[in-house]
Amino acid sequence: MKKDSLWHDKTLLALCMAALVLMMGLGFLSPILPKFVQALGIAPPQIGTMVGLVITVFGIARAAMDLPAGRLAHLWGRRPLLILGPALVTISAIGCGLAMEYWQLVVFRLLQGLGSALFSVAAIIVIGEISTPTNRGQYISFYWGAFLIGCSLGPTLGGFVGGYLGYRAPFFCFAGLALLATLWCYFRIPETKGRQPTSVFASSNLPVKNSSIEKPPPLHKNLNFILISMVSLFTLITLSGNQITLIPLLGYERLNLREGQVGLTLTLVAVMQFAFVFLAGRLSDKLGRKAIIVPGGIITALGLVLFIHSPSYQFLLLSAVVLGVGRGFGGAVPTAYVADIAQSQNYEHTMALYRTVSDIGFVVGPILLGWLKDTRGLDFPFFLGAGLLLGAIILFAALAKETTEHGKNQEML
Repeated sequence: MKKDSLWHDKTLLALCMAALVLMMGLGFLSPILPKFVQALGIAPPQIGTMVGLVITVFGIARAAMDLPAGRLAHLWGRRPLLILGPALVTISAIGCGLAMEYWQLVVFRLLQGLGSALFSVAAIIVIGEISTPTNRGQYISFYWGAFLIGCSLGPTLGGFVGGYLGYRAPFFCFAGLALLATLWCYFRIPETKGRQPTSVFASSNLPVKNSSIEKPPPLHKNLNFILISMVSLFTLITLSGNQITLIPLLGYERLNLREGQVGLTLTLVAVMQFAFVFLAGRLSDKLGRKAIIVPGGIITALGLVLFIHSPSYQFLLLSAVVLGVGRGFGGAVPTAYVADIAQSQNYEHTMALYRTVSDIGFVVGPILLGWLKDTRGLDFPFFLGAGLLLGAIILFAALAKETTEHGKNQEML
């Protein structure tokens, strides 16, 4: 494959543009959610739990829809899901903006999660199909890079839009961006069903004795799949629970920050992710997936601990830099690891199951850590999130196998 083929893959570029627009819209909501929930009548002592619930129901819908999305991708193809997903997000964003009561916000966030799951599962299936083990890290990091550009722009813009135009305005901006993504997917993304993704288990239809790589066990007995899923689960718990739910509350309650300052803090995390995600993808193809995933997880845990020791806004921004570097190294590469170990005959199911386990983090993280904030204070949920992630990373480092040839050679030295 040519060195510059990454830039010439029109399907990849089209997916990246759609992800960028959707994530920019979703990022609009992070800085204004606590204030919007309070405006709907929720008392301050319940804010942590109720903001967590709004984020959790999004994760519940995603987790519930991931496996069905994998089956639908197998039956219908990838393209219908890539169009239907953003369309549902458009409808749900309008509904959130029009919500007059808290329960209405929760219902439309459920719909938002369904649409997000359809798009996300189809997108990672397509990227696995158009890449190979030798460039998969770069392809997925490129997709994540677009994802992170959206995350970078969204919170800051959403904070200022909410601060100047009211807390409903970011939802309507999100709806407009999701509509653009729907139209973009309709006109620009082709169907890829029928392409055979290349995994490290080459020629899995051949007898095992003719293959130099041992055929992997079923997913529920596959230690490598279990370990990487644990890493992703706890990564999503810290993302949804600590980063999205609690960092804004920390900024408002401890440092008396404004909406724009909170948005800038969240944007800085995404900017640093973006700065390192492409390097992480390239290095994972050359050095191995584990060599990138493990340091990324350790740095992420360190960044979370730094947040609770932030005495000033400047130190909070420094914590955001550290957290962003960790997420940049540990964000995209686990997906490449899963695509490496997936077999062609159950590829859609493997990727969808991985997304399901990951998205359980979106279910557990916000409501659990938000509740712990209300009952135990802000420090404890940050320590808990960092500890869970670090434990998963240590197990992965000790027990998981490498999937790239260079990484395997390094493990044997």
